[in-house]
Amino acid sequence: MKRVVIIGGETHITEITQLHGKGLTVVGAAVRKDQFEMARQKFGGVIVEDYVHALEELKPDIAAVANENDRKAEVVQAALRRGIDVVVDKPIAIRMDEQEAIEGLLAAHPERRLLNLLTLRGQPLWRRFRDAVAGGEVGAPAFCHVRMAVQLKRAQRPPWFLDVRRSGGLFLDLLIHGIDQVEWCTGRKVAAVTATTGNLGYPEDAHLRDHAAVFCELEGGGSAVVEGQRMLPDTKGSDYRMMLAGTEGVIDLVMGADVRLTSRAGAGRALTDLPGARSVVADWLGGGDLTPQAASLRANRLAILATQSAERGERIVV
Repeated sequence: MKRVVIIGGETHITEITQLHGKGLTVVGAAVRKDQFEMARQKFGGVIVEDYVHALEELKPDIAAVANENDRKAEVVQAALRRGIDVVVDKPIAIRMDEQEAIEGLLAAHPERRLLNLLTLRGQPLWRRFRDAVAGGEVGAPAFCHVRMAVQLKRAQRPPWFLDVRRSGGLFLDLLIHGIDQVEWCTGRKVAAVTATTGNLGYPEDAHLRDHAAVFCELEGGGSAVVEGQRMLPDTKGSDYRMMLAGTEGVIDLVMGADVRLTSRAGAGRALTDLPGARSVVADWLGGGDLTPQAASLRANRLAILATQSAERGERIVV
């Protein structure tokens, strides 16, 4: 069993807690004082406020990092410097200097491992979509579109989440999944990005961002658009979709529904032979290649570059 300390308790931490007793043992957590009771109930073990104390005194094999976005990079670096592997809920970092510091530590210590929770890679619809493209069912990829829409839930969010200076914005907190899917599903690297973001729902809040989009130029030809927003009404929780057009067909995914293929064999055929769900954490623990470390780092780097493109109003070559 690998000993795990949880740092923060903000989002997606169930990716870790669901494996308690199944390859992982949660030995404690470092959270804000207002989260102590939640941590006792959900995590168990020793609950402290100081993450340095947790890393040094609880002797974990793995740090599961899920604190505020603007504090993730410092915890990731602290863990790596202490010889502790890291599982981190996106984003890994929100600034390029932080990203490069983490990449430098991993390069200097190749025995250390890091996983970014790119959870869509383990979900059956997305895996079937990717397998269809990799199997040549739509020919050579030419264009793809990813939509990632959710509710803002403004009244339920912590203040840091609604402040782009601390959250990093939508590319890092939401669209990072879609950017990763573009490269994972097409098999092509993003060569350049042109992005935009803004706030139309609450213009009086200068630091809120509620929509974003990035146009990606792909190596070897082809392009992609990844767009997302936190503007869905409360009648719908989320709306994730992906479409890819190739030289021999089109494939469409609607999360929560199905994957459909249009090719010479027919139009709108539902692909029902779905692979099973895979935990990206369990796969990583077992030495699998579902989410290679290079992909974890690259998705975050691309999300930072998209953020920079939107801030500067310019095309950025990767």
